Amino acid sequence: MRWSRGIIVSRSRQAGWPPPRPLALGLLLLGAMASLTAVVPVAAQYLYIDTNGDGANTWADSLNAGTTSVDVWLDTGRNKNGSPGGCNRNGLASYSIILKAVGGTINWGAYTSAVTPVIAGPFVASNSTEWHVAVGVGGATTPLGPYKLGTLNMAIASGNPCLDVGTGTTMSPRHSTSYGAGCPCKKFDHTNRLGPGWSDRDGLSSAPSAPPAVDAPGLLLPKYLDPVSVDVHATPTACLGVVTSLTANLSALPPGNNAVFTPASGNQVGRLTWQPTAADHGDFPVTIQSVGKNPSATSSKTIVIRLVSNVTSAEKTDKTGEEFALWQSRPNPFNPVAAIQYSIPAEGHVRLTVYDLSGRAIALLVDRMESSGRHEARWSGEDDQGRPVASGVYWYRLSTVFGTATRRLVLAR
Repeated sequence: MRWSRGIIVSRSRQAGWPPPRPLALGLLLLGAMASLTAVVPVAAQYLYIDTNGDGANTWADSLNAGTTSVDVWLDTGRNKNGSPGGCNRNGLASYSIILKAVGGTINWGAYTSAVTPVIAGPFVASNSTEWHVAVGVGGATTPLGPYKLGTLNMAIASGNPCLDVGTGTTMSPRHSTSYGAGCPCKKFDHTNRLGPGWSDRDGLSSAPSAPPAVDAPGLLLPKYLDPVSVDVHATPTACLGVVTSLTANLSALPPGNNAVFTPASGNQVGRLTWQPTAADHGDFPVTIQSVGKNPSATSSKTIVIRLVSNVTSAEKTDKTGEEFALWQSRPNPFNPVAAIQYSIPAEGHVRLTVYDLSGRAIALLVDRMESSGRHEARWSGEDDQGRPVASGVYWYRLSTVFGTATRRLVLAR
């Protein structure tokens, strides 16, 4: 066995060797780059893949429709978190990289090495889900730092594959992801290997910008005055496994509510709890939003909590007289004017207010003493300053000493 710029070249011959050229040269170098299976745990230098040319692995990287150019990078001096790597000696004499498609197949295209001078290779082997390259390069005194090893063209053949760095390949048990360096590992093969000592592995999804999917019921019908409790789930995009945040917009619930949304660790599960009061009835939308690795890619699901209280209408009788009630506005949806009827059992102060979905009061329709009986107010779709409001869903609330009631109305301009 002799050394050649950090590459182990074996002179041994086995049965059936040498294989036909040029396959012989390719297998020779591939075997030489990973001739020893023993691995020494060392701190992981950072090997990563990049598709948008910015020299980093981020949420913006993806396998696109058609052909994608994938740059393979190696930082020989530092780990992914910026800490010093396990090999503190200069030198990059060779590299051997294995990429794998998970969840689909890939048509592997041409590979161009970016490290010069190339003294051997590149020698490539591949199947529908694995790709391996081995290259011998000059530069034994190359300083520690990040290097673009090369560019591989590829296209998705089937499925929705993620691209990952592999520790080994089914094409040969001797091949591994490694690089020839000036630091001795076990058997002094001068190679850091992607194995138990390498903790960093980066995947590229074919759609890494896709947000996590939100799973939640569309409609809840709790019993009168029963507490509301509902679990929601966020399923992250394949490979990435990241849900950055899971939140709930509670602004459409009645003012002063005690609703709470609590996401669990990892943001893949969350729970909404709320104890309605006797004054709460109507439809209350709560929108759940999830954010994945890409901060600008979000998904949402709206839960409508429908509360039916014991007081939704009133009838005048000889025994009871008028009851406290708030009726549904007419027409609904409306344009240009909605009529809102309500009744109170005795004289008292009445406040009738219109709110937007954020819970902001936009129009005060009634704020005065009223006699017992049925009354009507009208809303023409304007705020308190006389400005027309936008089409959409609004809430109107009747507040009296006899109780509080809320209903929904829709403005359709």
